[in-house]
Amino acid sequence: MKRLLGFVLILVVLSAGCLGSGSDKGSATSTSTATGIDFSRYPAGKVIGTWWEPFNETFYVSEGYADLVKHYFPDARVEPVSAFEGSGIVVLSPGDAIKSGLLFGKPLQVQELEPFGYIAYKQGTHLPGPWLGVVAVMNSENGPIMVVTGTSRAGVGASLYFMKGLKDGMLSVDRNAVVRSKSFEGVLLKELGDVNFNGIPDDDEYYELHQLLFDEPFNYYWRVVKGENVTVSGGFIRLVNGTRVYIRALGFNVTVKIENPKGVPLTYVIENVNPALMVLPEGTKVVDNTTIDLTTDESSFSIVAKDVSDYKVLAFGDHRPGSGEKPPEVFLKIMEEINREDGAFVIDGGDLVYSGTIYQWAELMKVWHWNKPVFIAVGNHEYQGEGVSIFHYLFGPTDYAFSLGNYRYIFANNVNNGYRLIEDQLAWLKEQLETARKRGERPVIVMHAPPYDPRPNGDHTMDPNSAERLLELMRECNAFGVFSHIHINWYGEYEGVEMVITGGAGAPLYVTDPNEGGFYGYALLSMEPNGTIEVRFVEVE
Repeated sequence: MKRLLGFVLILVVLSAGCLGSGSDKGSATSTSTATGIDFSRYPAGKVIGTWWEPFNETFYVSEGYADLVKHYFPDARVEPVSAFEGSGIVVLSPGDAIKSGLLFGKPLQVQELEPFGYIAYKQGTHLPGPWLGVVAVMNSENGPIMVVTGTSRAGVGASLYFMKGLKDGMLSVDRNAVVRSKSFEGVLLKELGDVNFNGIPDDDEYYELHQLLFDEPFNYYWRVVKGENVTVSGGFIRLVNGTRVYIRALGFNVTVKIENPKGVPLTYVIENVNPALMVLPEGTKVVDNTTIDLTTDESSFSIVAKDVSDYKVLAFGDHRPGSGEKPPEVFLKIMEEINREDGAFVIDGGDLVYSGTIYQWAELMKVWHWNKPVFIAVGNHEYQGEGVSIFHYLFGPTDYAFSLGNYRYIFANNVNNGYRLIEDQLAWLKEQLETARKRGERPVIVMHAPPYDPRPNGDHTMDPNSAERLLELMRECNAFGVFSHIHINWYGEYEGVEMVITGGAGAPLYVTDPNEGGFYGYALLSMEPNGTIEVRFVEVE
């Protein structure tokens, strides 16, 4: 696969002092070198923070973006990007930003990578999503250049919004977010709330702008859409596009509520569900085996599970390759076999990709095709570096719970803090176990790293102290465990706790003897109404 160089955005700090007034052609004056701005004379963030001093308001603009520039800078002179002669302000669509080559080799860039579309790159980190903006200043042989772009029209609008806020004194540059490299300075931005992606904060939207440092902010559970405050539980809002709200379910009970309803019809596309097992509101359309579509102006609605007494769950984990980007062939066979099975849903125990890079994620998502909902316990291999933001972009939060029949499934991230459960997680876990007790449900705890390694002298587990606390809670509540991390398939009991380890879905096996779990495959769990769970492994060659 051919990799395009990414684009880096740098954020500059607003500080006092002048960079010089702009000339008619937008070039720098006495405070600039012969080829542009002398960056060494200014602290990080100063150049972008007072961008209007070395540049006049002549914008060279991609086709279709002139109205966006005029919205933020009504007195600006707008010229087509074809008239750009190598110095001044250019406002570029994501495609033009790549074609121009202006950010080529820079620490902030825009890339294109399927199946993500346009993505951002900042100092070695790639970020997907249509809500990212880039503002960068650099020197060329013809003078200083300011590049304004993003991963969509909304991203470009966020960059212009930021520039206007700086000039009007309403915003300032976060110095920690600035990328500075010799005669280059840039900032990466993320907007939240431009749900129609027109690049403008409208009156019926709630708009936020963030200067990205390390952790990317996500707004999982609510959006303002056409003035309607949409709140979701049992899932997260993956995207809003116009009046279509895309929700990824995190269980079998998804509720949508509208605060202060105005009666605006909205379309809800709810993904990662099993329509055959759901009680659906009137008018719901079944799009496919895992997606439903409902247009309504109701102030609230829910999709809930039907009464089920017994059903099957398919569980597997550790389907990353031993190295590289391509998913293992045996994992593709396992996915195909699971899709043939009759089951309510799928549990993925984590370690989806090798090291979390966007190129690995891209290869996985190209083949990620399921006919049942998939619920994931995040693994250590994908939850590192840029993989953290990509995981949240694709699959949402890592700690969540849901009920189906006489069982409550509790998913938790036990890889992010040295394979420990922090106190807040333990408190949440106890709440979920109490909920299961009150409802008469048997808890099923799903995490990546197990509290026990069944191999002789094995120690590939979570932190020993956290493991003991988890085992104690599981014993008290008769909880069943589903884990991965150890590359074997094993079912048994340890210290009175029944558990299955499903780490043989593609990663290199830790043992070679099939009798010791050394085979590729998945677990089929039969969830009986009396709380009994029957386990059978299916070997896949």
